[in-house]
Amino acid sequence: MNKTWLKWAVVSTPALIAAGCATYPDQATTRQIAEKMVSEDFSAPMPTLLKRLVQDRSQQICSKIGDAKLTQEEAAEVVTLARASIQYPASGTLVGDWKVGNQLAHDGAGDRIQGGILEKRKENGGLCQNCHALAPGEINVGNVGPSLTGYGLQRGNSEAIAKLTYERIYNGWAYAPCSNMPRLGATGHLTPEQITHMVAYLIDPQSPINRKQ
Repeated sequence: MNKTWLKWAVVSTPALIAAGCATYPDQATTRQIAEKMVSEDFSAPMPTLLKRLVQDRSQQICSKIGDAKLTQEEAAEVVTLARASIQYPASGTLVGDWKVGNQLAHDGAGDRIQGGILEKRKENGGLCQNCHALAPGEINVGNVGPSLTGYGLQRGNSEAIAKLTYERIYNGWAYAPCSNMPRLGATGHLTPEQITHMVAYLIDPQSPINRKQ
């Protein structure tokens, strides 16, 4: 190796590192730069697609970087916003058909983007099994969230439980701010009617999820 080049590298490297560190932006600035780049470079003709690039207030609060924790005030704001987002079915009935709910709980269908156009091939699914254990004996289950096996056996199927279950599916942040639970109703991924079927799947005594082991 050329000694002159090696000497230059040894002397120059610390200076280059120092210069790089001195010009590196802080986390907040880095986030702003990154979001600006995505917003400007994302190509989509539909306003509904571009809207997805903008975080709502709850997402902004929940997107703290690193070890930052939510303050009590921030957590309370997320809960308030989540509760305000909840809409109930026009029918007034919170418990639908558990058989439909069973299908939704195992269905991962969602919106698709084809050529910059948002395409809905079928109704979106809930894919609960991706994060939860469901009916006894099922092999393909998730463990990100708590087990839902025997949900109705443990809690019953009262009106209060039906309402609690509906709200947690619609927007779980109303009970656990910034949790990993998707805001299935608040984001429009599932309709209120679909959520009533999911409620039935969880609390109906005839549902396989409540089959005694």
